[in-house]
Amino acid sequence: MSTTQRDENLTRAQREQKAYDEDGVWIRSHEWHTRFKHVFESPNTTRYDRLFFEIIRQQAHNKRVLEIGCADGTVAQEIYKFNPAYLRGIDISQESIRAAKQKEIPNRMEFFHGDVGEGIESKFDLIFGRSILHHLEYRSVLKSLYLNSLNDGGEMVFMEPFGSNPLIKLYSIFSNAHTPDEKSFVREDINWLRRNFNTVDIYPINLFTLPLGMLSTYIFPSADNVMLRLADKIDAWVGEKSKASAPMFRHSLIVIKKTPV
Repeated sequence: MSTTQRDENLTRAQREQKAYDEDGVWIRSHEWHTRFKHVFESPNTTRYDRLFFEIIRQQAHNKRVLEIGCADGTVAQEIYKFNPAYLRGIDISQESIRAAKQKEIPNRMEFFHGDVGEGIESKFDLIFGRSILHHLEYRSVLKSLYLNSLNDGGEMVFMEPFGSNPLIKLYSIFSNAHTPDEKSFVREDINWLRRNFNTVDIYPINLFTLPLGMLSTYIFPSADNVMLRLADKIDAWVGEKSKASAPMFRHSLIVIKKTPV
């Protein structure tokens, strides 16, 4: 039996775990990020990184917080500085959880190996993740989290990739830095979010910053340069004024609020 056939006999969660623990997907992805590092260090990217953490900071203080796709716990450590009452991380990768366990603070910040698709038994005020939903059957996962795991008045905050930009499509074809089942968000996914949740805010990230950031990496020593500062202003303006353009951006910040009934 070939490797491909063996992988097809695994569940989606098992294929995701294998991709990270055995097949080196994260390593290849990191290599591409390093190759075009100005895309990820650009003013437009850092603008929405700051917004991501600010939204979480406002919601996390003295609250119960869940991170899905916690990896080695590095982001959770940053969120812990916002003084949550309790922070839990979950990840499908056993290697990642072994690393995260080294950062645990008993009864305050804890990490568990598991598949969020099987459900979360506890309730939380804030649920967040970075580049995790597109690895999952995200529609059923989001509905389950929203209905069963998110307290009224709580928020879900995610950063997720879009997949409609031609450069992103080329990256998907040639990078070999993806798990077998992952699928970046497209327009219909955005429409589904708006149909199924009362309050959804979407902040698109990196339109002109994507090609110019790739170019800038090989021209300027720093990502904070005149070309990418201009791209940031244009991207922020386009993202705010033209909601229909969102799928053409590289990435997105998605905020879902659960309004009390």
